[in-house]
Amino acid sequence: MKKSNIQGESNIGAIETPALILNLPVAKENMRRMFEFLGEKGIGLRPHVKVFRATPELALMQMEAGAVGMTCAKVSEAEVLAQAGITDILIANEIVGAHKINRLVNLAKDADIKVAVDNAVNVNEISQAATSAGITIGLLVEINIGHNRCGVAPFRPVLELTRHIHSKSGVRFMGLMGYDGHCTLKIDEAQRSPLSKKANKLLADNRYYIEDHGFTVQIVTGSGTFTYRFAADVAGLTEIQAGTYLLMDTEFQEHGIREFDCALSVLTEVISKPCYPDATRMVITDTGRKSLNDTYGNPIVKFPSGAVVKGLSDEHARIIINDGLDVPNIGDLIEIWVRDANGTINQFDKFYVIENEHLIDVWKIPLCGNHT
Repeated sequence: MKKSNIQGESNIGAIETPALILNLPVAKENMRRMFEFLGEKGIGLRPHVKVFRATPELALMQMEAGAVGMTCAKVSEAEVLAQAGITDILIANEIVGAHKINRLVNLAKDADIKVAVDNAVNVNEISQAATSAGITIGLLVEINIGHNRCGVAPFRPVLELTRHIHSKSGVRFMGLMGYDGHCTLKIDEAQRSPLSKKANKLLADNRYYIEDHGFTVQIVTGSGTFTYRFAADVAGLTEIQAGTYLLMDTEFQEHGIREFDCALSVLTEVISKPCYPDATRMVITDTGRKSLNDTYGNPIVKFPSGAVVKGLSDEHARIIINDGLDVPNIGDLIEIWVRDANGTINQFDKFYVIENEHLIDVWKIPLCGNHT
């Protein structure tokens, strides 16, 4: 068996590298902490599945723990969730075009599908397709609460679009959605609380504004792992869309989300020990940018502790072994923390699930790569 950090008997050394490792007890503890926190606040969790590409085992695990439903970004993710038996699904994105809307309608025949909208033309398209199929699709008006991406302007435009939805067949107004994405990596940690609370108060104020005009608002949803603590303090929100919290990555931790532990790592194997000058403490492993997303910089080595990723090529990593550590031999394993969970998971087709340093299962990632 390959030499690794695993003590005693283990089957992890038999995994072919590079491999995406999921530490299941760590993920379950992260889940417990999130549900405990939001439960005390009296607010629901609708986890976002885009980070783990709708892997059914992870979605079902959170549903069984008490999630109110699932959030996704694409029709393909909603299709995977529905096939897994999850019926309460929010697509937190505008779904445009006849082909995708037809897929949306087909999903809504067997599941409670809700989708975000921010313009009347899109409402009309969904209404026509749903009416023709004899079904009803729930719509949430997305509001721009400061992120300046999708969403209508607050108050009057929200009311106008809500009224438009009520005038159409095949669709049902369900509530409001807003995302405080401008309060994540882009700002200092100290600014996050006041900015997030301001943004989510704007979302809640729109709820009261709509209700004052006679409309029932069932769902007010938004936020994420970076801001769930602050959004949960804002009266008027009904649910949080945190997703990354479950598996985490070192980039989130370095930017202030320290209450959840990292459950993800990439296992890689030493394939070369350079013999050129000044490289006596360098090893080359069989993973690179095609496995480890480096949008936020080089990842951190988990084992051996103290080793450093000097750089990534497409298929190789240059790793420096610090003084005082034994230089690994060819065939030895090195474990690297995932720095960007979203970007890294997207490059793998399976999770190797471990518990107590033993491989217990392999979960297929159904939507690795680009899917509509």
